[in-house]
Amino acid sequence: MSPDPCTADSKNPVSKITYREHLGEFHGTKAEIIGHCVWDYPANTLVLRLPQPKWVLCAYQGYRKVTSVLNCFHPPESWRAVDNTNRTYWEYTRWIHREMLKQVAPGEKTALLFTGVDMHKHVVVEETFEELWVQAWVTAGVKTNALRIGRDAAYGIERKGLWQPFDHKEPPQPGTINIIVLTSSDLGQAAMASSFITITEAKTAALQDLDIRSSYNPKLLATGTSTDQVCVVPGNGDRCFYVSGQVKLGELIARAVTRGVTEAINKVRGQG
Repeated sequence: MSPDPCTADSKNPVSKITYREHLGEFHGTKAEIIGHCVWDYPANTLVLRLPQPKWVLCAYQGYRKVTSVLNCFHPPESWRAVDNTNRTYWEYTRWIHREMLKQVAPGEKTALLFTGVDMHKHVVVEETFEELWVQAWVTAGVKTNALRIGRDAAYGIERKGLWQPFDHKEPPQPGTINIIVLTSSDLGQAAMASSFITITEAKTAALQDLDIRSSYNPKLLATGTSTDQVCVVPGNGDRCFYVSGQVKLGELIARAVTRGVTEAINKVRGQG
């Protein structure tokens, strides 16, 4: 469906829904892409509506009980508008997301991820073993801010909640690897936190397999981007306490993430 053109609204940064694209139902989770406007720029959001409220762990908002998980595409032009709003970056981010939720998920309890990658470039992969299953929903942009953690230098500092770029550093262009992992197994808070290790290692393995280089030093292999985000959504099966690569659930998580990141990068490159 072709999205309607966006019209700028000086009071409402996220002004209207332009289209809805239903993707289907996956183990009870209903997925759709909702088109909307951020200022006068076309944007969209991937919405995963869970079959029941669940405690999830997400890098951006922490541990919370939600009814849906959202991956939000904000075009780079929309972020530059922060300079015209008399808001800090974080105030602007919260404002945009608050207004966006009024449009795409009114009344819902949500967990958010955000990126500069269009949601039509998402991939979803599933790995299974007997009664276990793992899904990874991934978007990946690595062209402009891929880095090797521990080797590439920071370009700013946070003080008292305010972002301060270093004078000699140019802020990177938007680019993010967002990973939403859903499992059949029930996971406690500790297991969800532990899964971030498995997910991050699997993401880095995909980058190494693809020979993705640091945007700041092409001699270095990238380990991620400067803005990567993860969200883990447990299921209703038996509770699992271990999610490392030595147990089957950890292997399934790693396989789904590695394949998902690989396919998502190739999709953005036009190879998928």
